[in-house]
Amino acid sequence: MSRENLNYCFVDNYPEGLGLIDYKIGHGEPLGADYPMDARVYMTERYKGMQVPDLVENTCGMRIVSRRVKEVFERVNQSPVEYLPVAIYNHKKRVASTDHFIVNPLGTVDCLNLEASEIEYHNGKVVSVDNPVLDPAKVETAPHLFRMREHSYSYLFSEVMFQALRTLDPRPTNFILDQLAQVPSGTPHCA
Repeated sequence: MSRENLNYCFVDNYPEGLGLIDYKIGHGEPLGADYPMDARVYMTERYKGMQVPDLVENTCGMRIVSRRVKEVFERVNQSPVEYLPVAIYNHKKRVASTDHFIVNPLGTVDCLNLEASEIEYHNGKVVSVDNPVLDPAKVETAPHLFRMREHSYSYLFSEVMFQALRTLDPRPTNFILDQLAQVPSGTPHCA
């Protein structure tokens, strides 16, 4: 794994107290009252970065964002999303931030052109989506922030959301974005 800024913190675990329901965060299922009121995560020991960026990297597939990014998401995106407060503790078990949230877009969206995307299946189930290609007709009515149906750990957002995030000053830290190709379903393609 290549990290953009080694001074930024990194998290290896879900918030304490979630137990067996931590999978819900990766699948877009609501946690509601099951989410701990004093949720906290700890910076991993294997990376020594201490700065808390607007997007905190982690190995759990969570999107942990600062309050200012969360506020943009809330303002622009009108679909169901849980914003779960989480405190971030440093290597010495001291509070580094109480101003971050886990973003949990509820549900998934059928958005891919399955023929043009590189998808690995096993026994008819998706194992991985290596090169997602969007179907423009499917994303036409998609929310501005959502999860793809074939891989719920992937979060996508629209050009409208991208432009809204760009208005923040200073610009959000630790965001690396890829623009996905769009090919209408039924269009011939080369593999």
